[in-house]
Amino acid sequence: MIDVAYAAANWGDTQKRRGVYPDPLSYPAVIGLEVSGRVAALGEGVEGMAVGQRVAAITGPTMLGGYAERCAVGAAYVIPLPDDMPLDIGASFPVVCLTAYHLLHSAYSVRAGECVLVHSISGAVGLALTQLGVAAGATVIGTVGSPGRDAPARDKGAALVIDRSSEDFVERALDFTEGRGVDLVIDSLGGDVLPRSFDCLKTYGHIINIGEAAGYPDFEIRPKLYERSTSLAGFEVLHAMRVPGRWQAGVDHVLAAIREGTLSVPIARCFPFGEIRELHRAFETRTVNGKLLLEVAGEGV
Repeated sequence: MIDVAYAAANWGDTQKRRGVYPDPLSYPAVIGLEVSGRVAALGEGVEGMAVGQRVAAITGPTMLGGYAERCAVGAAYVIPLPDDMPLDIGASFPVVCLTAYHLLHSAYSVRAGECVLVHSISGAVGLALTQLGVAAGATVIGTVGSPGRDAPARDKGAALVIDRSSEDFVERALDFTEGRGVDLVIDSLGGDVLPRSFDCLKTYGHIINIGEAAGYPDFEIRPKLYERSTSLAGFEVLHAMRVPGRWQAGVDHVLAAIREGTLSVPIARCFPFGEIRELHRAFETRTVNGKLLLEVAGEGV
């Protein structure tokens, strides 16, 4: 049981609220995938944690429970925090940074010299992917959906940011790679962006889809796969727990990078506990650079 200091907004929270998330939702329900706070109580047999300890947590496969003063979480999903890490940062990194890590190092094995294209690169996941990709020796490029959103990704090391509202991202990506194509596309948009992403892949290139923020994609997948022997995969961050040692490797890598200063999670805004409606409205504009938080009890928890 966690006394919640902060909860963070994620796209899955808005999908749950609107009733369009792939997993069924029963009521009553308290949404919220990601929290930080202090341990209030331990279940029977739980080891390695203590009451009062500062922690972050993903609320588990149901993605429920975070928007509350107290949240019950399976012990496997709890991340003890370093003493010098603020609790707002603790609520900001688990989903974003572990998603980015496992996209690059579990679902794919990024190598130095490869080119990775990230859609919505100035969002929270995109910025984490940029930093971790550059740290791995990859060249990271990406797209944004409106003018003036390139600076955050460029500041984190992106080599090229393409505005999809005024530029053809396929043409720009092919120009950037001198016609070769990119090694990996990470797509959170779906819609008509996903099928076009195949066109900027190299031969044997790979796409990982992590969402449908631009709508559900409706196209014939098999012909696209055979154009250049490419591949498409889905992704769920918690599946890393199914591989022994994989989840903890990600936690250790991310925490070390944050403490060393090579990985940062910008917080765009923190909303009071009573303003969840306004939090979701801001999140759904898709113009936010960084994480949006809900302050429940704050640092004084």
